[in-house]
Amino acid sequence: MTAIGLIGVGYIGKRLVDRLLDAGYRVTVFDVEDDQTAYAIDRGARAASSPAEVARESDVVILTLPGSPEVEATMEGADGLLAELDPGDLLVDVSTTRPSTSVACEELCAEAGVDFLEAPITGGSPREGYHVMAGGFEGSYERAAEVLDVIADDHVRVGPVPEATVFKLGLQMRYAGHHAVDAEVVEFVRDNGVDPTLFTDFLEFEMYEGYFTGEFGRAMEGLGTLAIWNKDLGYATDFAGERGTALPLTAAVREAYKATTRRVDDGDGHAAALITYWMLLNDGEGRFVPVSE
Repeated sequence: MTAIGLIGVGYIGKRLVDRLLDAGYRVTVFDVEDDQTAYAIDRGARAASSPAEVARESDVVILTLPGSPEVEATMEGADGLLAELDPGDLLVDVSTTRPSTSVACEELCAEAGVDFLEAPITGGSPREGYHVMAGGFEGSYERAAEVLDVIADDHVRVGPVPEATVFKLGLQMRYAGHHAVDAEVVEFVRDNGVDPTLFTDFLEFEMYEGYFTGEFGRAMEGLGTLAIWNKDLGYATDFAGERGTALPLTAAVREAYKATTRRVDDGDGHAAALITYWMLLNDGEGRFVPVSE
């Protein structure tokens, strides 16, 4: 059975650990936080002391990290992956990064004789489960298919690197923009004295409950969706600027997310917390008033 290494045991990483162990793989994990690796150890994985040790113990390494800085730091350095990856190994990055990070990783892996596949993952589409959009050479995708079948409910090859990352950023733009518009609509109605719960109770739209209650749980550990979408919209607008692609709406939405991260408490991690920013613009206080008041 193929030996799997996994670096990053956060919200997504824990779910991949469960799936890989349930499928019978031998799994070695690394995370900078010991309490994260404790979960994997309790499930039956082995903990490594560095990314390099993960590489030594594995034929396939999966990265599940917050973003580009973490992926880039993990790849290089004395204890990085590249120091110990062997020719013929496979590296699969399910993180959401800058497109340039995927390009750099593929180039570094090619120099070391290692196959690389960018494989950003999403669990927020209308389809149930987790889905991977893969980018890389056809051969790398075919090699990774067995593992992708385990960690995802479905997967598709989008094209060469960095096309899958570009697609994932487009997906994040939609997620974030959808939440931003819904929050603004609710605040428009509320600020003008109309009960916004009619959207859900009467018209049966699907809207996040936090728009009405003001409770913005993280929805996932680590960054939380508020910070994740702020990060990913930044990646998208930076990449668009490099390519000359106009993103006027996404640029505005990104500014709202960026401002919101400075206006909410650390525990208010859900992206819908940006409704507090819309309220701040309207009443100068940013105090959330539940619909029932």
